[in-house]
Amino acid sequence: MRVVVVSDAHLVGLDDPNQALLVRWLDALLTVGLDELILLGDIFHHWWGFSGVVMTDYVPICAALLRVKAAGVTIRFVPGNHDFHVGDYFSKTLEAEVTGPVRLTLSGRSFFLAHGDEADTSWRYTLTRTILRGALFAGIMRLLGPVLGGAFLQKLAGSSRDHMGDQQRLLERQREWATPHLQAGAEFVVMGHVHWPGVVAMPEGTVVHLGDWVSHHTFLLIESGEVSLRGLVELQKPLGEPVRPAPRA
Repeated sequence: MRVVVVSDAHLVGLDDPNQALLVRWLDALLTVGLDELILLGDIFHHWWGFSGVVMTDYVPICAALLRVKAAGVTIRFVPGNHDFHVGDYFSKTLEAEVTGPVRLTLSGRSFFLAHGDEADTSWRYTLTRTILRGALFAGIMRLLGPVLGGAFLQKLAGSSRDHMGDQQRLLERQREWATPHLQAGAEFVVMGHVHWPGVVAMPEGTVVHLGDWVSHHTFLLIESGEVSLRGLVELQKPLGEPVRPAPRA
């Protein structure tokens, strides 16, 4: 069984070279064989799932995901803080499993998967998260519709795709947040959001920080019971090379 987990591409539009690269990588993955693709949030820098609508900015990646589905690959989407309202394109058109943080057994190993922003319990972030995921904001988006709503989301998301804030504090908070899930039996807790790739051995198990597809182009490969963080080197080798970033306290 071969499973790939990727997050934080923060795709921004048709001219985004990252979108073209991600599309080519997904197509290349199909040539080497893939059983399951797990998207761990913030694949899109801004997305709102209007029924029956695919945002123009993301037609290439959506077409690539349709090819993944057509190849018989299982798609799972764990939304992030930029694409939490994915709508029915993923659940109906792609027939993807759309879920919040989730415990899974993959290739005989136990995982807990989350985007990772849940670990940020600062009052400012908690308030923003609550407002954006509330009924009032959803009503505003329905009134604006796909065109104005997309422009509004783009403005809210901002121009920077690099994760802002105290990265070190968030890494530490993610590891604290992961601990009870490891204690509950998960061998690995896998998270994105912070945009730093690394594998950290904890007393209770292993925390995987996925990194991103903005600058690091990293992903998790789960195959035949082996788990490794990989970095894309060239498309001729779509499964990449092992990533061993410098240790971080």
